Amino acid sequence: MNRKNIKYFNELRKKAESLVYPTCEEDFELNPEKIKHLFEELSINQVELERQYEDFKLTQTALQQSRQDFANLFDFAPVGYIRLDENAQMLQMNKTFMTMLQIPPTKLKNKHFAQFVDERDLALFNVRFPAFYKKPDNKTLELRLKTYKGETFEAELKAYFLDDTSELSKKTQPCLLVTLTNVSERKDMERELQLSAIVFENSDAAIMITDIEGRILKTNLAFSKITGYESEEVLGRSTRILNSGKQSKAFYQNLWQQLKTQGSWRGEIWNRHKNGTLYAEWLSINSVADKFGRTSHYIAIFNDITQRKQDEEKIKYLAHYDILTQLPNRALFNDRLQHAISYAKRHKQWLAVFFLDLDRFKQINDTLGHAAGDVLLQQVAKRLKNCVRETDTVARFGGDEFVMLLTNFSDEESAILQSTEISAHILKALSQPFDIAGGRVMSSGSVGFTLYPKDGYSAVELIRNADTAMYHAKEKGRNTYQHYTDEMHSNSLARSLLEIELHSALANQELVLFYQPQVDLQNHNKIVAVEALLRWRHPKKGIIPPNDFIPILEETGLIHAVGEWILKTACQQLKQWHTSKYSELKMAVNLSAKQFMHCDHLVETVKKVLADCQLDGRYLELEITESVMMQNLQETSNVLRQLREIGVCISLDDFGTGYSSLAYLKKFPLDTLKIDASFVRDIAEDKDDQIIIQSVIAIAAQMLLNTVAEGIENQAQADFLIAQGCKLGQGFFYSKPVPAELL
Repeated sequence: MNRKNIKYFNELRKKAESLVYPTCEEDFELNPEKIKHLFEELSINQVELERQYEDFKLTQTALQQSRQDFANLFDFAPVGYIRLDENAQMLQMNKTFMTMLQIPPTKLKNKHFAQFVDERDLALFNVRFPAFYKKPDNKTLELRLKTYKGETFEAELKAYFLDDTSELSKKTQPCLLVTLTNVSERKDMERELQLSAIVFENSDAAIMITDIEGRILKTNLAFSKITGYESEEVLGRSTRILNSGKQSKAFYQNLWQQLKTQGSWRGEIWNRHKNGTLYAEWLSINSVADKFGRTSHYIAIFNDITQRKQDEEKIKYLAHYDILTQLPNRALFNDRLQHAISYAKRHKQWLAVFFLDLDRFKQINDTLGHAAGDVLLQQVAKRLKNCVRETDTVARFGGDEFVMLLTNFSDEESAILQSTEISAHILKALSQPFDIAGGRVMSSGSVGFTLYPKDGYSAVELIRNADTAMYHAKEKGRNTYQHYTDEMHSNSLARSLLEIELHSALANQELVLFYQPQVDLQNHNKIVAVEALLRWRHPKKGIIPPNDFIPILEETGLIHAVGEWILKTACQQLKQWHTSKYSELKMAVNLSAKQFMHCDHLVETVKKVLADCQLDGRYLELEITESVMMQNLQETSNVLRQLREIGVCISLDDFGTGYSSLAYLKKFPLDTLKIDASFVRDIAEDKDDQIIIQSVIAIAAQMLLNTVAEGIENQAQADFLIAQGCKLGQGFFYSKPVPAELL
């Protein structure tokens, strides 16, 4: 009901009252028409008033519903609403806000918004809120809030100011209407995206994103580092820019087919760097689908594995080749031999296996040093390769041992003929001087060979028999070759049996010492010393020469126990002679290379033996060879000096047969030089031997060393040595080695 209707209704009411309550006499005269007309108007207005009343009720209901809807919209909005005064006191809040902060209805009074700000952001809030309150437009405040229960979440605050000019301000005090949105999920996503971006850019692996046509859309720093292309150089271009040309068209067809059917591909691929060089990479490609499940992009991740490939090739090479000589090693040779045997068996062919060992390599290695020895092995390898065909195999088994495989012989006759010719060719090649360390070194080799199928059917058998033939070549005097025979096998078995029996020889007292006198050539051949020489009295085979079993002692390591036994037995015997008939007799004992390698125990052993036998050290002379002396110059010198400190004499055996420089003689505390029997044997006729002996004796005299000539067998040899001033001699001319009781 509006104001106009109310005014009109009041006028009708006044007219009706004047009719009912007349104010003058004429008014008492009732006019039926007027009364009728008046009541009609009243009826019409009553109806209008009733209609308007109904409209008013409907409008009031709609207004109440609107207010309820607004209240619901306010309370259940997806964001929190809160009214704050200038002190951040909370004046009103919606239910969403209360739910977000888990505030119980009973705890709403006198709450300050700062109570819900996380301690980490409280200082920030206190500083920024005053400005935010005064001018909130286009401002955002991000805070970490804590709920009533103490949980935290990240929120974004926006606001607008409700001032006095607004209709709402007539009912409320000025305030800030704040919308609060939980942005924890968005922030987590932003952080994840940021982390992903950091990972993308800083990944060691190259990452490349392309469209479904293979056009490059995005790359990272590692991509540029690996490929050489900066991002702007490749964006929008096809991935074919990286193709190396090493993969076939079919390779890429298979790659794309697998991507389309399986959604991913992984494998090794070669690509081309911007500078043109090729590199290997391990590549992983995955397809990315859009929301409709259709492939929209491809992500390629790859690493440069060129160095790894090179390392793998190097490891593979090292597994099959000798690093020093670049020849195939034992493993590769065995593999090739196995295949060669299978091929020869199928095609009824013959093949040959050679086994070669350098003669006196250890002396060269010890004398000139390991570096010179390595150079010698490298030069030997080249010469051996030049002696055979390109289709044949030359391999290094280890140390100074080489093996060769020769194939495609049609019959036994041609196999023997060609193997013999090649063996002779090898020996001739190795007999030529080697240029090493600025000098010329002479060497030689011993060769043994076997034939398939005559001398063996398996790789192991052929190599073993070739090795046996090689040892027989050494026994024949070195620098020769031998073809394997069954007799060699028998001899090898005999040697093996000898080795077994030798293990119990010491315990069974089968080992004995013989003694050979050393006489004073300048004093009527007076016996001044004896050399202790080992013999083996085999219960069935009689006396076995030392050359047949001493090498076995050294190979098996028995030489250590036997050597200590020799030293004790010789010193005990010397003590007996001192107390009986030879009071000033000296004892010479040989030390093997194997014994001297354990020189850390040698000095203590000698001390103990001398103490146990109550012998003065000056009566004991230890003999070592040049090769032993040259193994480790510093350590050898130290040990020899320690032996000299306890009075023991040191003798250098077989002088002149080695490769050592005379300059080394002054570095060692020596007492005696022994002239090898090979120089004495032909002294009467061979001018070269005479010159060598004269030189050795002269050098010894200048260095105040004694000289002992070995192998004197006649008066002529003795006379020459006496004339040259040689002090001592030994040999069959004076006495063979004899048991102690016969001396």
